[in-house]
Amino acid sequence: MINNINTSSNTFFANLLISLIPVSFILGNLAINLNILIIVFFCIFLLIKKKDSSKIELNLFDKLIVIFFIYIFLVSTFNYFKISDDVHRDQLIFKTFSYIRYLFFYFSLRFLMDNKYLNLKYFFSISSFCVLFVSLDVIIQYFFGQSLFGYESVSRRVSGPFGDELIAGGYISRFSFFLIFSFFIFEFFKNMTFKNKFFIFLIVSLILSLGMTLAGNRMPFFIFFSTTLFSLILLRNYRIYFFSLLIIAISCVFILKNYDNEIRKHYLAFPWQVTNLLKSFSEENKVNFENKNELTYGEKNYSISFKGENYITKSVHAKEFYTGYKTWLQNKFFGGGIKSFRFNCPKVFVNCNAHPHNYYLEILSDIGLTGFLIIISVFFLIFRESYYNKKIILLPFLLILLGDIFPIKTTGSFFGTANSTFIFLQISLIISLLNRKDLK
Repeated sequence: MINNINTSSNTFFANLLISLIPVSFILGNLAINLNILIIVFFCIFLLIKKKDSSKIELNLFDKLIVIFFIYIFLVSTFNYFKISDDVHRDQLIFKTFSYIRYLFFYFSLRFLMDNKYLNLKYFFSISSFCVLFVSLDVIIQYFFGQSLFGYESVSRRVSGPFGDELIAGGYISRFSFFLIFSFFIFEFFKNMTFKNKFFIFLIVSLILSLGMTLAGNRMPFFIFFSTTLFSLILLRNYRIYFFSLLIIAISCVFILKNYDNEIRKHYLAFPWQVTNLLKSFSEENKVNFENKNELTYGEKNYSISFKGENYITKSVHAKEFYTGYKTWLQNKFFGGGIKSFRFNCPKVFVNCNAHPHNYYLEILSDIGLTGFLIIISVFFLIFRESYYNKKIILLPFLLILLGDIFPIKTTGSFFGTANSTFIFLQISLIISLLNRKDLK
């Protein structure tokens, strides 16, 4: 009797902690880190309590993840003894040791899933509530000038509950598919008549699409649109849902574009920026003067060199990607250690950011080609193994991960708190779901 109560309370607490992850993403990095630490310590408590009765058998994925973190530690240790700047050395070693928390986070989720503490219905439910809340808050802030938290709208992009951080679109893009797939996975929706379920789905699609469009984050909107289109092609039984979602999303953009001149200019600038990026190394941008790696006078033009030729580009993204490429060339195979870009980039370029705004360029510059191949192997094996798996509950995680690691896009820092948490959350749950035979 007592054992059953303890098991029930442990299951409840485990599901509560995991379900708080989408909430912590709204509250910020402090809440995310606190949530991770509590999850890790809770799993340590369970392991001590159960002693050796519950173990995780390491599969190929787990071994690759362990190798990835060991490699990060070795690269940072090697670079530590090469660096003369004390601030850089202290930052490097601190960032490396603190990053190990994601290894413990990964195995904590694996442990909870493998030992059947987690019921993902609760995670899906809270994610659904949170993404609807963020979308509605963005809509309210746009139309009434103030969000539910009192944040005022101050630019063409709307932040919702995130204050001065313009990341609401990224949040909606990431967590929306947990809500969308809830319609196909859980009994609550399965027991509805098609008419009622489809009507609710249309309302949800409108809220998500409006929130995504008004948030103004164009790359997350593009990923959301592409993932929906991919789902439409892939899932024949649910095509009417994804087709409706696409139509609603496109309609929101066109209607709001005609209603608001700022939104129109914002979204019409996107193809222009993509064109500038693609034309960065074209013949028309080639110049004869010596590259100085600095801003030119007048317009916001960036002077860069490639394969012995000099170019002028208006694309800030081309400049960011170029700095990542140049920084990687300093140490092609092993990199400079995680979060080292901000220190190593100024050695080859004068106008550097904190990271190159692309996951893969950051991975290459920070942990080199070797680390890049390790993490790419994890991604490749996940999608290869999932190709033969028919569990529908896997699909939202796979689609979200695919959108998150899509290579040709601008991103935040791969090694940042929110991005690392989200990526290792996806990886851990996908690998656990692949191993679970009791889930459909």
